[in-house]
Order: sequence, then structure tokens, then C-alpha cells
Amino acid sequence: MDTAKGVLSAFSSLLAELQDIRRGVLMLPEVKGMGTLESGRALADKFSKKAIGGEDSLEKSLDSHIAVVKEMRAYFQACIDRYESVDTENAAAHGRLAIPE
Repeated sequence: MDTAKGVLSAFSSLLAELQDIRRGVLMLPEVKGMGTLESGRALADKFSKKAIGGEDSLEKSLDSHIAVVKEMRAYFQACIDRYESVDTENAAAHGRLAIPE
């Protein structure tokens, strides 16, 4: 059971780390300094959207990873809960067995 609790702890640590990274991404400034030409402004906008708001942004990628880790942690917790429930049921059933004398 210690191993299972260690796995749950690892999920929680990974989740916290991903959430910290996501908070950092949200604080990234908008890209500037690409010049005043339309192509420079378009390039700055493109790079800005790579971090936040774009279709394939780091923000959305992190959101997806966070969701997967939460699902994995919940599934693993459900497995542990079920294991403990079955173990308790089996212990109770064995405790009720009559041993012939």
C-alpha cells in the first residue's frame, strides 16, 4: 500500500508542477520588438499566441496535460479504494469462517 500511496503522491507533485508552469506561462508578456512593418507585427502576434491563446499554445497543451494527470490520479485512487474495499470484505468473510474441529 505504501507504493500505491507513493504513486498518488507523485501524481499530486506532477500536477502541482504543471499548474505552477501554467501560472508562469500566463505571466509571459506579449511579444514585442519585431518592428513596425505588418510582417513584424504578424510575427509578434504569432509568437505571442504560441504561449497564450493560440490554437496550439503552450497554455492549451499544459491544460491538456493537467486534465490527463487529474484523470490518472482519480483512476488510480479509485483502484486503491476498490482494492481496500475488496480486501476489507475478504478479511471479514475469512473472519466468519468456521474452522472444523
